Amino acid sequence: MAFYLLGLGSNLNPDEHLPLARQALLQHFELLATSPELETAPVGDTFQYPFKNQLAVISTGLSATRVKEILLEIERTLGREAKSPARKLKDRTIDLDILAEGSAAPECFNQILDESYYRRVQQIWQPLFATGNTHQSALKI
Repeated sequence: MAFYLLGLGSNLNPDEHLPLARQALLQHFELLATSPELETAPVGDTFQYPFKNQLAVISTGLSATRVKEILLEIERTLGREAKSPARKLKDRTIDLDILAEGSAAPECFNQILDESYYRRVQQIWQPLFATGNTHQSALKI
């Protein structure tokens, strides 16, 4: 069994797309924990709207390659354009990324993350995660 820390993000109707993404994840994986949603300013000048970002921990017997294929399938189902270099600079209905992989959920969760917005979510979530409060709703900072 492998554990994955996922990053979820949306800046096109995030109140609709983040819950739909979580529901889709449940159809494919065991969703062990979700962080609060955090509203963040867009990074770069190509985005028109603020983002909501969230972390999730899943477990599965699937390889990282297969998990990524499923995440791309969920993105397409929720209206994200097909993978291309240009899509990275466009507003998005949903963005799903594998941020870390581990042999246990805490190992996965305690990884140092590259993206500042996910580090902010992680800092808020760590004390909640440690106490077993693993499913959260929206949080605006």
